[in-house]
Amino acid sequence: TTHLFIPLRRRLQCQQPTLQALLAILDGVLINYIAICLASARKKQGKDALVVGWNIQDTTRLWLEGWIASQQGWRIDVLAHSLNQLRPELFEGRTLLVWCGENRTSAQQQQLTSWQEQGHDIFPLGI
Repeated sequence: TTHLFIPLRRRLQCQQPTLQALLAILDGVLINYIAICLASARKKQGKDALVVGWNIQDTTRLWLEGWIASQQGWRIDVLAHSLNQLRPELFEGRTLLVWCGENRTSAQQQQLTSWQEQGHDIFPLGI
């Protein structure tokens, strides 16, 4: 997943209209396929989790991260839109897998650590 789709999507992310159209088509196909995979994975044993984007622009990448998590045994739901302010108390009783983009800020990392110390079931996704 990460070795094929992420580099391909990066190459298509530019100002050229033809490549933007191809990226939009690829993203639609990916999200559709991932949704089918996630639905299938929900039928298997595993721990439930909600994948949440925190201050991200690329929602397709959020779906890709959810797919990666499902391949690691999680039963995933994806919150379709990124949140500017993440409030784990709104998701009481849920395990949150948080995608902050490829470069999580130190403030985001500190906040995630603080929430974990407060007892929230919250984990960062990605690198």
